[in-house]
Amino acid sequence: MGDVRNLVATLRPDERMIRLDCTPRWLSSNIGRLSVCGVHSAKGDEVDVLGFTRDAVVPDVPMPLVAEDVAVLERFIAADDTPPGLCLGFDRISLPDGSAENAIAEASRPDFQPNCGDRHRLGRLEGRLVDVLEARAGSSTTTRFDPRIRQYSDRSAAQWVGMHYDNALTASGDGERFPRRTRLEAAERRCLCNVGPGDRILVVGLNMTSLYLSDVVRPGDGEHVPDTPQLRRYLRARPGEARRTVCIAVRLTPGDMIVFPAGAALHDGSTRGSRARSRAIVLAGRFPRHRSDVSPVRSTTSCSL
Repeated sequence: MGDVRNLVATLRPDERMIRLDCTPRWLSSNIGRLSVCGVHSAKGDEVDVLGFTRDAVVPDVPMPLVAEDVAVLERFIAADDTPPGLCLGFDRISLPDGSAENAIAEASRPDFQPNCGDRHRLGRLEGRLVDVLEARAGSSTTTRFDPRIRQYSDRSAAQWVGMHYDNALTASGDGERFPRRTRLEAAERRCLCNVGPGDRILVVGLNMTSLYLSDVVRPGDGEHVPDTPQLRRYLRARPGEARRTVCIAVRLTPGDMIVFPAGAALHDGSTRGSRARSRAIVLAGRFPRHRSDVSPVRSTTSCSL
């Protein structure tokens, strides 16, 4: 575990790494929600018993951060000119919420197609409904293979996807499946809102972005479209790259929202350590940046949808 903390301290943020869209004050007041972890490739019982696809990227057990770690993470705070396509943003809504209830009702229809829902508003953000995700308590990851997604870049008979890059593309040209040359500017971001009843964690790779992957597997090829199977093959061939991958894990209580570049950031949900299931609403859109500055006021009443 100490190796992960040391690795974070030695990372040099560059133009391909994920950044935190917040102020140092927000980071300091929310450090208790944050952890860091490494990753490994699924093998053995993780494949044969737990149901991960072979070589799935699985997050290690997160290591909680403390006040002394704030200075290290401050190096990953987004600058004023950092593009939204690299930014991890934080927000919150009050529950219950009527728009959230409408999104859940739409996603529950038998004919609902993921990534192609109506537009909904959650707090300051409005976007297209991607899906409403259900996760049981105590899962190290939460993304299952979904046969409803016709344009999945990753097909498997396994149950669990593991950490991944999203690569959807709708009939209207929205989504994340863009080549390296335009991916940062053209891809949408996603907003994930945990509506409970349990907590949910979003695990996001800081340095193993799809931009980095494209540059190392197809250097100089701006038309290359990076995807998760390529990442699995790359890490299997170069296990040292898995050992140098650093993730930040953000705990979301009911009402917490996180905005992230799902096509650039290696990510997955987790309910590790939670005793209750979690339901999360996911919207997609070209959301503008919003720098979080103060800790959100948290209700002492437990609400869920």
